[in-house]
Amino acid sequence: MFKVLVVASGFSQATRQPIDMMKGVGFSVEELDYGPGGLNQDEAEFCRIIKGVDALIVTATEQVTRRVFESADMLKMVAIRSAGFEGTDLKAATDHRILVTHNPGANRQAVADMTLGLMLSVSRRIVWMDKGMREGKYNELRLAAKDIHRKTLGIIGLGRIGKAVAIRAKGFEMKLFYHDIVAYPEFAHDHGIEKVSLEQLLKVSDIVTLHVPIDESTRYMIREREVKMMKKGAILINTCRGGVLDEKAVYSNVVNGHLYGYGADAHEKEPPTFLDLLRLDNVVTTPHLAGLSEQGIMNMAIETAEKVIQFLKEGRIPDDVLNPEVLSRVKVPKKE
Repeated sequence: MFKVLVVASGFSQATRQPIDMMKGVGFSVEELDYGPGGLNQDEAEFCRIIKGVDALIVTATEQVTRRVFESADMLKMVAIRSAGFEGTDLKAATDHRILVTHNPGANRQAVADMTLGLMLSVSRRIVWMDKGMREGKYNELRLAAKDIHRKTLGIIGLGRIGKAVAIRAKGFEMKLFYHDIVAYPEFAHDHGIEKVSLEQLLKVSDIVTLHVPIDESTRYMIREREVKMMKKGAILINTCRGGVLDEKAVYSNVVNGHLYGYGADAHEKEPPTFLDLLRLDNVVTTPHLAGLSEQGIMNMAIETAEKVIQFLKEGRIPDDVLNPEVLSRVKVPKKE
């Protein structure tokens, strides 16, 4: 019997269906919830519980280190619940002939909804007004905030989430540009979105929204220089990863008025430590849960369970493998 260990916090929060799916095909499933911080502060515990496990289900930020892989005596697969994968040492997984998968786009609709929500909250100063109303203010809150209707939106990263944002933005009749290392000519043609350089996108956009994975090519891709390229009075939105931008550069340019505002679901350190940024009236932030709507959580969990079943039970290579170089060396032993 294959054993599946789930350490992704809240994995079955929305539905027990993914757990039932895996148990239904004969897997032994153990759920250990170490809270939002996971096992990141206790590598020794991770090394202890990984023994005898065939498939491990984790979050994007769970630190599945080389030492954890070295301690895994039966591990064949790491299934990451979400699209991000920065916590898993892919080289170590490959060295140990362990398959790693993720779920790009499983929660794309939830993240796209949150992205538009942050755009509206920042542009119309909704959170600031709500706070003032609760304090008994009224007339002093009646300012002329910005619209997003027919404004220019620059999307950095036109993957599945970026595309979902673009489709929603068309409902606001926004003019669309995108920057990506990959071209999407068919989608661009169908939805009237133009591919441009990062510099051009920053210079022409009223709102810039980030939808890229975090790696060495995207880390701090938005620094002081790039923020200064943006139009005066522009809005910046980040629902991907905090490390793709310099929060201090964002802070100084919101304070000096170059940026109208900033909306963020992702933070460089989580929980955030640079609280001066979060306390600004024209900054709206959330605790990195854009993809964790009820439907988003359900989609991610079910897709994860399906991948585990495909690989361990059916002997098929699932979609969205992060280390395809391991495929020629992976062997799934049969268990009675």
